[in-house]
Amino acid sequence: MTLVFLHGLGAARGVWSPVLDIIDWDGDTLALDLPGHGAAPWTGDYTIDAMAETLGAAIADRTAEPVVIVGHSLGGAVGVALGSQAFGCDVRGVLALGVKTTWLDAEVEGLAAVAAKGVRWVESEADALVRFVRGAGLAPEAASDPALCADAVVLDETNGWRTAQDPATFAQQPLDMAALLSRAACPVVLGAGSDDAMVPEDNLRRFVDEPRIAAGAGHNVQVDQPEWVVALIREFVAGLAS
Repeated sequence: MTLVFLHGLGAARGVWSPVLDIIDWDGDTLALDLPGHGAAPWTGDYTIDAMAETLGAAIADRTAEPVVIVGHSLGGAVGVALGSQAFGCDVRGVLALGVKTTWLDAEVEGLAAVAAKGVRWVESEADALVRFVRGAGLAPEAASDPALCADAVVLDETNGWRTAQDPATFAQQPLDMAALLSRAACPVVLGAGSDDAMVPEDNLRRFVDEPRIAAGAGHNVQVDQPEWVVALIREFVAGLAS
């Protein structure tokens, strides 16, 4: 079984490094950048299904084994879409952590405004890293962690530094989690950090009876409590096998 890790909006695959450093998995692990993030190409189409189509092809190219998707935030939503088995890879289960299921109009409008600003250039790598960790919802000190910030910023000799992310990825629409889950053709577990203000436990209980909650963790539960995430992955995969 191959584990596939998908990060959230504004982040990059390096945010899974705390989990990958300790998981000691017997099979393969793949941490992939969502389209328009990190080292991934800018596609211009960042709907959930469009990203699932791109990532489904990438996963199928990299492994012939069945996969378990472990996704965070936007990556969790894309993971649930991949669990529909409609995108070319054999998904046996999805762990979706920190997926925002309730959206205010003001939040959608705010993201659209950020997207409309386009690429913003800064003078130094340090400034670009500060922008990256802020956009990814990470703590300020994460800017000094090369593993967490892998492929997060790029240098252009003419313009300076910028985050690697396509600003157009911010123009997300409210997620219809019920519809997404109804398409899933494999087991799906929803979870979050207890201190994640964007994903209250009560919101998750609208969709699953027993969401998994990491006590004391914030939105980036994979950074705050990687040991909890690893234990949940092992428990989940063991359940699939039985």
